[in-house]
Formats: sequence, structure tokens, C-alpha cells
Amino acid sequence: MPREIVILSPTPPDVGALLRAGMAVDEMLRVRTLSNGAVNELCQGDGTGDTAVLSVYQPIDVANADEIARLLPDAPQLPRPLWWIEALAPWDERGTTGVALAYELAAQLGGACLVQDGQ
Repeated sequence: MPREIVILSPTPPDVGALLRAGMAVDEMLRVRTLSNGAVNELCQGDGTGDTAVLSVYQPIDVANADEIARLLPDAPQLPRPLWWIEALAPWDERGTTGVALAYELAAQLGGACLVQDGQ
């Protein structure tokens, strides 16, 4: 199973935000879009055999902030509007880069990153 990550953000990420976060962590990362935009992956590789370090799903507008407290009791309070962004990173060394990317993306969006494995 991959590492589960939730990013809470006052703004939804776009491909530009993913690229900026990627460049801040590793200038060689590429963005790959899957399922007609449902998932964006930040990948290592040369374009022929890319491997994902972070898969970022489409953001969900949080209508009820009480649900965040119920699902993620350690989540910080953030201003509204608020977006819930799910992401996955592998458990191996690529995942270390993926988690760093998730934290960088959250920081650039003015949000918070919660990694489900406690790291």
C-alpha cells in the first residue's frame, strides 16, 4: 500500500503549483496527467519509463469543516474556503521525495500536509 497524504489548503492546486513544488524539491521531476485530469503525478525519469513519486487527486471543496476534525483530529485550523487534496506516495525511496513534495505543495498553497504514517 502507498503512503496516504492529505493536504488541506485555502486554494486548490493547479498544474502550475505542482510544477513549482516539484522544481523546489527536484528540478528533474515531470508532471504526468492521468484519467482525463483526475490524477496528476510528479514523476522521476526521462519520459520513457517515468515512475511516480507523488500522485495528487483532484481537490474536493470542504463544505463542512467539522468533518475535518472528525477524520483528521490533528489537522490545524485553516481559513475558509478549504480544499481537501488526497495524495499517495510510495513507501520506498521515491516516497521520501513524494512526501517532501507534498509538504512543499502545502506550504506553497498556504495549507497543511498530514502524512498518514506519521512522518
